[in-house]
Amino acid sequence: MVYSDPYTPTRSYYECLDCGYREATESLRSCPDCDGATRNIAVGRE
Repeated sequence: MVYSDPYTPTRSYYECLDCGYREATESLRSCPDCDGATRNIAVGRE
């Protein structure tokens, strides 16, 4: 049987794919350090 995890992130954390810079913000399109692409790492766990 599969159970869903009730965890829901309360803040969005973004991480740079190039240098690893992280910031908690509403949206982050590019890294302020190296101008690299970022992704949202605050996602629900399954």
